[in-house]
Amino acid sequence: MKTIKAKLLRFIGITKLIQLTEYEKKWIKLCKGHFKEQYPYKGDWTETAKPLFVEIYGWDPDEDNNYNDYLVCIFNKLLDIHLKIQNDRSMHNSQLLDIFDAAFGKSFTIDQELSIKRTIHALCGLIQNNIVRENNVFRYHLHLK
Repeated sequence: MKTIKAKLLRFIGITKLIQLTEYEKKWIKLCKGHFKEQYPYKGDWTETAKPLFVEIYGWDPDEDNNYNDYLVCIFNKLLDIHLKIQNDRSMHNSQLLDIFDAAFGKSFTIDQELSIKRTIHALCGLIQNNIVRENNVFRYHLHLK
């Protein structure tokens, strides 16, 4: 019954497919582990993301003191993506609170020294666990051209 209702709501235009750019799809796929061979996880999302970042933006975060700019850029991009695809049903923005918690202190699973690195880690986890399809209806597609 939920599937029929979800499909009907999509058909009559009450719910809409979330539109993503090709780059947003790549970032989501990176977080969800679709690129394990191409971009293997290195124990830290900021290190894992570097090759994709270079591919998309064309500059190396390790050159000419670009690293802080790199971290800010990655944080902003991941936050934009999270806000676009979030499906927080807690009624009190618990996912955003998780991001702020990561910014203000270390935890057992998120223990990087820099607060921006902890927030990037938290955002990657939220994106990784985000639901693509609900009640057999896609919220967004991850097909690349």
